[in-house]
Amino acid sequence: MPDAGDPPPAPIVAPATGGFIAFEYGGTTRQYLLHVPAGLLAGAPLVVMLHGYSGDADSLRDDTQMNAIADRHGFAVVYPRGSRDHLGARFWHVGYAFHQGVETVDDVAMLAALVTWLQATYGVDPARTYVAGMSNGADMSYLLACRRPDLFAAAAPVAGTLMVVNRDACATGAPVPIVAFNGTADDITRYDGDLADRDGWGAYLGVDAVIELWRRRNGCTMTTTDELVAPDRADARRVTWHRHQACAGGGDVWLYQIHGGGHDWPGAGDGLFLDASELIWQFFSQH
Repeated sequence: MPDAGDPPPAPIVAPATGGFIAFEYGGTTRQYLLHVPAGLLAGAPLVVMLHGYSGDADSLRDDTQMNAIADRHGFAVVYPRGSRDHLGARFWHVGYAFHQGVETVDDVAMLAALVTWLQATYGVDPARTYVAGMSNGADMSYLLACRRPDLFAAAAPVAGTLMVVNRDACATGAPVPIVAFNGTADDITRYDGDLADRDGWGAYLGVDAVIELWRRRNGCTMTTTDELVAPDRADARRVTWHRHQACAGGGDVWLYQIHGGGHDWPGAGDGLFLDASELIWQFFSQH
């Protein structure tokens, strides 16, 4: 608690640009978008948003409408931009088969450096820094929670998984709460996984296996399951909400299992009655 004589927090002063901001890391120029709601005070939370393979930061910003969520609830959002791989697509290096032995960028280290710089420069709260991502960005969110549990208070992977090569590479540290969203009919990140590497991404775990890994890692001892349907029944799709709770250090592990759902960010153009962006912030705000 601040002392009664301490000055009040100062407003965060963001760069006067709505475009990409460049920064140097490892001898290369990287970029990010930053959104700071008007009047946001130092000590506010920070949410890191990671785009998918061949996607970009601005499209994720527009699709998820996370800036509007930030304006309503009072947090800063950063959208880092992946570097281009040998095929010309922007990506996060999580260990895909076609990147092995070709790509050398260390995105875990780069993103950790960016986050710590933003914390120091803008005064956002290191204890309330979160990461979310779509597809390849979701895979990166899992990897960051695995490798850097000291940096992130919670993670929200959407349509993502954990590569087998990263399964046993997690660092020791405080349990990182997880809220995941996966569709059972996703033909990119297959719900049952792809241990045989049929699709060329490399072997990756099924969703249930990833959630069980995090449940064990976080020491969760109680599970609750609810079936969610659209309030007006106009959307026939069904969502099973799995909540693994009573976890060590409060590291809850939640999964929104979207029956018949595809490779989508729920609520961003797929017509689903769930708004993943709002639900992610609700989860983050509890951790």
